[in-house]
This record gives sequence, C-alpha cells and structure tokens, in this order.
Amino acid sequence: MKAIGIGEAQKATSPNSVTLVCTKKPNGETNLATISWWTYLSNKPAMLGVALSDKGYSGELIRENKQFALCIPGEAIAEGAFRCGTVSGRSVDKAAAFVIEMRSLPGATVQTPVHSKLVFFCVLESAHQAGDHTFYICRVDNIMYDDTQKQLYAWEGYGSLLPLHARQ
Repeated sequence: MKAIGIGEAQKATSPNSVTLVCTKKPNGETNLATISWWTYLSNKPAMLGVALSDKGYSGELIRENKQFALCIPGEAIAEGAFRCGTVSGRSVDKAAAFVIEMRSLPGATVQTPVHSKLVFFCVLESAHQAGDHTFYICRVDNIMYDDTQKQLYAWEGYGSLLPLHARQ
C-alpha cells in the first residue's frame, strides 16, 4: 500500500452516485447543483445528509428556504447534469441554459428535472461545518421514483457522468 491524497481516493472509489440539488431561487427559478456527497442517515424518520461547498449558491438557498429536492438524474440529461456543476446558479438559469426539462410534482415547493430516477423532497433539520463544506441533515418528507430512468454515476473522480451500462 502507498499513501495517497483525497482526490486520488475519490478516483479510486468511482463510480459515485450523481445527484442534482434543486433549490428555489428568489425569482422562482430552480437552481441545480451537481453533487455526489450525500448519504442515508435514518429510516425512521427518513433522513439524508448532504455535503455542499461553502462557495456555492445552493447551500445559501437551503439555509434560506429550509426545503430542497435531491434528484438522481437519468441518462437523458447526462450532459446537462454535468454542466450544472461547472457554473454558478446566481446568474445562470441552468435548466434553461443546459436544456433540462423541469416539472412540478404534487406537494413540492421546487421544480425537479423530468428525467429523474429518484427525487427526495427534503426539509432542513440542521447544518454543521465540515472543513470547506457544510453538512446538511435533512428530513425526507416524500420520495418519488421512476424505474424507467437509468441512473447516472460519476466516473474517474467526477470526470464524466454515465450510467453503469455505458461502462460495461
């Protein structure tokens, strides 16, 4: 064995599940941020943990709105989902710019991509500083599922987004 850095470890553990954090902007648009750092925390009640960079806009919107959606994007929006991680939503409507069709689901406060395998509707419970990220602990109020969508994964340390079948 040899000592390596965290970036190399992230590449070594690929593929990683890819998610889009969907937050509501003050103008009503949905901000989309591409992440992989989330985890299940509890079954009863259903809870998730999400880590977001302190530099990003999404964390600010989560703290303001206290609600957001965590989406597992489908193969049809792979390019757009990747590009959502390359620019800030402060000045860009990412859904429009990257041609990601959005929809409102019953009871949701934020729109989500049509091509989503899973959507978790979350309510912020607490936030904790974790180095250069904030770890958000959230209660899951509702989960929607579409088994026709092929889930995306991040490969080679987030160098590309592809479904599993594309790499076999």
